[in-house]
Amino acid sequence: MFNGQNYSKISSELAIFGTKILAATKTKGKEEVLAAFEGGIRLFGENYVLEAYEKYLPLLNKLHSAGGELHLIGHLQSNKAKKAVELFDCIETIDSIKIASKVNLAAQEQNKIMKVMIEVNFEEKKAGVSLGEAIILAQKIHELSNLKLIGLMCIPKIGEEESAFSKMQKLKQTIGVSELSMGMSGDYMLAAKHGATIVRLGTILFGEREEKN
Repeated sequence: MFNGQNYSKISSELAIFGTKILAATKTKGKEEVLAAFEGGIRLFGENYVLEAYEKYLPLLNKLHSAGGELHLIGHLQSNKAKKAVELFDCIETIDSIKIASKVNLAAQEQNKIMKVMIEVNFEEKKAGVSLGEAIILAQKIHELSNLKLIGLMCIPKIGEEESAFSKMQKLKQTIGVSELSMGMSGDYMLAAKHGATIVRLGTILFGEREEKN
């Protein structure tokens, strides 16, 4: 269940940096999401499009009325682009021009400007693009009329967090975006010190994740 004491403590710690807390609600139920909202969370993240539909449709109007947002923080399959654009306020995991184009087309069809981030990869066989590829992809995204590139996100390799965060901070300046989504329950303060504007917190807010079979 949502831990309001941890949320208050972390909010105070991050206030000096101006870093926002995104509640990562993968595998969490509607009741936990609602408790987090009522506890003050205004930025939520989901990994799967269909799971997010089930949980967030009843809450979405209330979330938006309160100035909140729902972000996709998991890999997006191209055949889910339309539903993702319908539901989410930002897609943080753009990692190819192919998926960017799919999202742009869906946004055009829905007459929506879709906020997106580029996911940067620091580990082979993981989703995302390299630092150099991110610069090229950013240029291509800027050419797509219904996408608004607002930031970058990453999941660093364990043991190499500080190096990754430092590189992301420099890349943010190079590309010229406003948001930097990095850092999770175990390294959120380190991420904030390296310029994270969003930290994605799950375990520390909700307890250990129970994976569904």
